[in-house]
Order: sequence, then C-alpha cells, then structure tokens
Amino acid sequence: MLKPKVWLTNSFLAAQILPQVMFNIDTEFVERLKDEGYDLWTIGLWEEWLNRMPAMPRVIAGICTAFHGVTLGDGIGLNEANGLDDYADEPELARLRKLDERLNWRKFDTDMLERYYSTPSFFDPQGFVFHLPAFLIAELNDKHEYGFIDRIVEKRPQTGSWIDLLTTQQANSLVAVLSLVKQHPDYYNDRRKFDFAIERFAKIGATASNEG
Repeated sequence: MLKPKVWLTNSFLAAQILPQVMFNIDTEFVERLKDEGYDLWTIGLWEEWLNRMPAMPRVIAGICTAFHGVTLGDGIGLNEANGLDDYADEPELARLRKLDERLNWRKFDTDMLERYYSTPSFFDPQGFVFHLPAFLIAELNDKHEYGFIDRIVEKRPQTGSWIDLLTTQQANSLVAVLSLVKQHPDYYNDRRKFDFAIERFAKIGATASNEG
C-alpha cells in the first residue's frame, strides 16, 4: 500500500498503481492517488499533467515530421554501438556495422531499443541524430525506461556534437517536446534544467532560420 502524504517519483507511483506507466496516465491514476491519501499538491501536479496529455500526439508528430528522411550516413549504428559497449575488436565491429539500419529510423522496434538501451553513449553525432527520434518517441510512449530525454536536456556538449547537426525544424521540434515534458511531475525539480535546454534549442532554430 502506498504511504499517504508523501511525494514520490513517478517511477515508484507507476510501479504501485499502474505498472510501466510514465507519461500516459488516465483519470483512474489520479483517483487512485486520492484514494491512497496523497496531498493536494501532488494530486494537483498529476491532474495538470493529465490535462496536458492531449498535446502529446502533436509533439510526437512534430518529431516524426522533423526527422523524416534523416539517414545514418557513415555514422555509428545501433549494432556497432552495442559492439563498442561490449569492447568488440575491429573485425567484429566491421561485421556489426554491416548489419546496421542506415536509412529508416522507423524500423527500430521498441524491443530492440530496450535491448540496446546503452548504445546512445557510443553514438557519434550522426548516429545520435539518426536514432534520436526512435528513442525519444519510444520513451514518450512509455516503451523505453532508460532516460533518453535526460541525455537531451543535459548541458550542451562540446563543439562538433550532435546538436550542431540539427536543422531548424528538428531543433524546434525538440523545443516543443521539452516544453511539454518539463511539466511532468517527475521532472518538477528539473524544470530549470529543461528551461536551459529549451533556450539552447530555440537559439539553434533561430540561428539556422536566420542563416537560411
């Protein structure tokens, strides 16, 4: 039974009330919080998120549109990145590279993303941008529990990173996603970090537009 009047992270709430739920909740979730004696502030945060949820399909559609046609090129793919994580030798990495999807990020199913959850740490810039929509959309659909969004909102990487490859449309689509996600109760204490990330991507979008 949940302890009343205690603020807990969404992952714990999800495990106790609606397993494997993070972003997608319903009125039953909120009613359960009330029944378990949660304080009005906590309940209010979740009610606010429930009211914001209808915007989720729109921001996901924005990601799909912005990253449509993005290819891997010569970048590091999912299998090769997993090989790097496993300290594979050069012949094995070359073999894995040949197995990588390079043209259509939509082909990555959630099972594959879950199995290779650590690979984003081993992508080069091209690899990160190519796989970004697949990992991001999976997380927004509660199909990926390994904090890919946290990678996006961390402090700006060094020059020559994946961020520098974003187009205006892609940067602005990330602004839309983060502007919504920062309202999630699980990120209540991270909103300042989200604001910095939103500002960073908004500037990229504005700069790209001006240069265009």
